Amino acid sequence: MNGTVAVDRPHAQEILAHVAEMTPWLREHQADAEAQRRIPQETIERLDEAGIFSLTTPARYGGAEFTTRETHDIIRALASGCGATAWVVWAAAGGNLWSCAFPEDVIAPVYESPWVGNRTFALGGTSRRMSGTARQVEGGWMIRGTWPFATGSVHASHGYLAVFYDETDDDKVGMALVAKDQLIERDDWDAMGLAGTGSQTVATDGELFVPDERFSDPAQLATQIKELTHQGRGPARGGLVRSLIIGAGLALGMADQAMEAFLATIGRRSLPYSPYARQLDAPVAHHSVGRAWAQIRAAGRVADAAVAELDRYQAEGADPSEREALQLHTDAAYIWDACSAAVQTLFRASGASAIIKRNPLQLITRNCLAGSMHAANHLDTWLENVGRALCGVDAAALSTSVLERRTT
Repeated sequence: MNGTVAVDRPHAQEILAHVAEMTPWLREHQADAEAQRRIPQETIERLDEAGIFSLTTPARYGGAEFTTRETHDIIRALASGCGATAWVVWAAAGGNLWSCAFPEDVIAPVYESPWVGNRTFALGGTSRRMSGTARQVEGGWMIRGTWPFATGSVHASHGYLAVFYDETDDDKVGMALVAKDQLIERDDWDAMGLAGTGSQTVATDGELFVPDERFSDPAQLATQIKELTHQGRGPARGGLVRSLIIGAGLALGMADQAMEAFLATIGRRSLPYSPYARQLDAPVAHHSVGRAWAQIRAAGRVADAAVAELDRYQAEGADPSEREALQLHTDAAYIWDACSAAVQTLFRASGASAIIKRNPLQLITRNCLAGSMHAANHLDTWLENVGRALCGVDAAALSTSVLERRTT
């Protein structure tokens, strides 16, 4: 198969049906994922068999061509089973855009070789501390570095690694495509939340040669995306902000699972030091459920509006403006904050027994909180950014990932 051959593509409803079938398994094994600090291999194999990794494959290699609505709903459904699993699937899809930046003869073997799981992972650091360095040599580049938080690297065959190739100019940053077996994997991912994502550190052993054809930068990415879009083979419009709105489905899915878990046991729980034999009879419990429900519903409505906007951009053949992208980014952060708050409300309302690790609410709470603390999802940052724009106050340029720099 190559990029021009027609292939049978998955259908969103089929993927959603597979996810629904897998939900009991995902919930049963989400504690195993945390204990192993990675998605269990059997789960990866089940996801692969169900076609879910089509979300992490470019369309021209048989991947999904789903709308923002469809992809968001799939990620939400996955997260209602296991937040860490959904995070890995979502994050691994980020490599799809970078796959547009490299020649077909370089990329095709990555996706056409037999493989179970996601093919690539991507690390687009916003700072030198989170990235590597590169120096140009004859025929290519010598790269060196340490890249933390490499979500998806445990299960991938290749990675896109951000590298700065000028000692003083932070705008000179690109991506190197590297086979994972050329990297050192540090088994150092041990987090309080989303521990099951296996987001380990990867590093080079000294300098590593990367040929020119495996090195790209934001300008090349923009050029390739424009050309592929013209051919009808390009990625959906919206870039990183589309990914973040899709990723907000993670927060909603975890909140869905938390609400279901809470309501499943409220009739069996007592309420010590109160006149209520059952928590179900306590007005304070009703208030907690109502508050959490309202927060999840409001977050879902914000997500629905953002998803509809992005699908409209796609239908119109347009991209969000800088201001519109800022607003959508803030929407994504709001969704994470509201869902995390709702989950924490339910966790606190569950009483002391909720701290026991066999109670899924404690894991869901930590996972959702961890996701809301990701730099891209931190509400305080984005409230300041959008507030500054509304007030018309100029400021220095934001630090951004390599992917975001493609339009600057």
